[in-house]
Amino acid sequence: MVNRKKIEPFFYLLPAFIVMATITVYPFIYNVLLSFHEWNLTTFRGKHFVGGQNYLGIFRNPDVWNSLRVTGIYLVTCVGFEFILGLAIAFLIHSEFRGKAVVRGLLLFPMIMCPVIAGLIWRWIFNAEWGLANYMVNLIGLSGKPWLVKPRLALFSVILADIWQWTPFIVLIVLAGLQAIPEELTEASEVDGASWWQIQRYISLPTLKPVLLIGLLLRTIDGLRFVDKIFVMTYGGPGSATSVFGFFAYIRGFKFFQMGRTAALSIILLAIIIFLANVFIRLFRGAR
Repeated sequence: MVNRKKIEPFFYLLPAFIVMATITVYPFIYNVLLSFHEWNLTTFRGKHFVGGQNYLGIFRNPDVWNSLRVTGIYLVTCVGFEFILGLAIAFLIHSEFRGKAVVRGLLLFPMIMCPVIAGLIWRWIFNAEWGLANYMVNLIGLSGKPWLVKPRLALFSVILADIWQWTPFIVLIVLAGLQAIPEELTEASEVDGASWWQIQRYISLPTLKPVLLIGLLLRTIDGLRFVDKIFVMTYGGPGSATSVFGFFAYIRGFKFFQMGRTAALSIILLAIIIFLANVFIRLFRGAR
């Protein structure tokens, strides 16, 4: 005889399961199937099966490898500086001082801003004619720069905008980790004569390692999907200097309407995210 108490929770969760399957499982399966088809919306032709040609075409395309290179530079630079600055700021504002609540509120302001609005603000800042960046450069006696026109300066500008917006995220995570450290540990260390630096190095940082790995995972996944600020600030230019992998896939889908190729690009991006997530999870298990 079937135990009714064991079956009832399943029926309660069935509507939610159906909704989740409809909005996640079905689109994913459809996207995988679409990646093996050629479908260009500009030709008014239907889908036709091409096997793995979309994937082969992607790996043979030099623009794809350029977007991966740009993505690597962007991720390493952004995530690296965000973690260094985030750690430093979190340790500084963790101590008690006057106006602590105000400072914390101001630090979190960039993070809660819409990325498109942040991109517009930084595009105005880096405007070559009347932007704030060139105004500050002129004040110290240097000539203005075409920030969003030259390839290296454009990538630097996008990276700087991202560091400004998402460093507070790392600050928030580190602060949460610091507040979870028992005060007895730090007080006992101070009694034993440990300096502030020794307490942070041997107590705080080892304790924060799992938290930092989670933050690193979240920022890496978000960086791989980075589209919004690039769309607003540079549109992938000049040339393809700021065309990260996510933006490259966006252009193939919403400008050239190569739906099959775009589906394959999204599957490749998902595979990269899953691989990196597994790496971070293994590091997290080792840090516990």
